[in-house]
Order: sequence, then C-alpha cells, then structure tokens
Amino acid sequence: MKQPDPADFEALIADRSGFLRVLTAAPRSKRDLTELFDCSRSTIDRVLRSLADAYLVEYQDGEWHATAAGVCAYRKHDEYASFLTDLADAAPILAALPTETPIGEAFLPGSTAHIAESSVPDAVLDVMLCSVRGASVVRGLVPKALAGSATEFYEAAVTDDSATLELVLDGDVFDRLYELNPQETKDALDKPSVTLFRGTIPWTFGLWIADETEVGVVVYTEQGIQGCMLNDTKTAVEWATEQYDSVERDAEEIFLRGGPKGIR
Repeated sequence: MKQPDPADFEALIADRSGFLRVLTAAPRSKRDLTELFDCSRSTIDRVLRSLADAYLVEYQDGEWHATAAGVCAYRKHDEYASFLTDLADAAPILAALPTETPIGEAFLPGSTAHIAESSVPDAVLDVMLCSVRGASVVRGLVPKALAGSATEFYEAAVTDDSATLELVLDGDVFDRLYELNPQETKDALDKPSVTLFRGTIPWTFGLWIADETEVGVVVYTEQGIQGCMLNDTKTAVEWATEQYDSVERDAEEIFLRGGPKGIR
C-alpha cells in the first residue's frame, strides 16, 4: 500500500473538502454525488478515484463512504479553515500587538472581532460594556486608563450591590483615575463587592472575564483603541483566567488612606 505524500495529501483535502463534508455526513451513491455537485460522471469518477487512492473514501454496498481517515481529515480541515476565518477577522486588531503575544490559538477560535472606526474609536468599547452589563462577577486587567469610559465601565459592571468587580490596574493607572475622579473612586472602594489591585501587566491589551462564561480582549495603541474581541468558548475562558491569575497573584490590593499618597 502506497503512503500518500503529505504535500499532495494536504492539497487534495483542501481541494476536495466539499466531497469529504458530504460523505462524512452520510454515504452517497455516485448518482447522488453527480446530482449534488452538478458535475459529469467522469468528473465524479476522477474525484472519487483520487480520494480513494489517498484512503479517504471507499466503496461499499453500492455507496461511497468516508473512511476513518477521511472523517478525521475533513474535521481537522474544517477546524483549520474556521480558525483562519477568525484569524482574518482579528488580524487588523492583532497587528497592533507585538509579535510575541499570548493571544493565539487558545483565544482566537470562536472569537468575534470588533475593529475600532477611525472616526469614533472609543465607540467600540460598547462591546465591552454590553458584555459586562448584568454579569454577577467581573474580573479584568487594565493596562491603560481611559478616563472617558471608566465611569461607564464601572456602572455597567456593578449594576447592584450583589455584583462583584475585581480589577488589576497597571502601574499608575489607579493614581490617574483617582486624580480625575476622586469621589467616584472613593465610593467604588467603599463597596465590599469592589476590589482593586495594583500590578504589572506585561501586555498592551486588557481583558475581562464576565461570569466565567464570556471573555474579551481590548487592544490599545498610542492613538487609542484598535479594537475588541469576544469569545465564550470554554477554552477561551480558561485561557483568560490563566492570564488574569498570572498577574493577580503578584498584585497588591489598593486601600485608600487619606488620598493617593496613602495608597498601599
């Protein structure tokens, strides 16, 4: 038995993925395939021969079936094609990040990308506000202070006294927010359900986790917001939780003692 050449194998699967999809779903006769793909019998013969030579399909009891290899090939190809679609959507946002970034295969599959419009870049943050609004528990990493949206985010995340908000703020982000909104900051820290930490966030993106069911990433540039991405898959939630925990474990809780100089 001749083993398929990997390069030819890959090209064949990509080129004939439609046939593999149909035969993975159910066995089909040659007549069924001719009608379904609106091809001549000679074309169908050629396609089936190439797939059979690669051990991806086989003929049994008058019908063509996908083999175990064929089913596996189609599913992995479909997964890869879906990932490329998600990656293409997110590419304009990812382009603003350094080459070495933890955002990758754990977060991108199943994500939706929202690119900021140049005319109103901050408007894309509505995606984040909608995500956290009504959540019982919100955790997040804040690498930059966006004074104009801080109050909106707080009000969306803490809809009532039972909602819990936990944030790690990078460097002097808290100090800047306190200087701009001292009373609102004090009121927030007075709530038992709100916990703020000062830590070191090694990335130029922020993230949030809403109720352990949805996560989001917001990517910043020197000019403002590049865009947001959302994902509610289990893998993405686990990835975001790992990123959050890696920063939060070394962060220090913020307490107010007579103003910013009393923060410890």
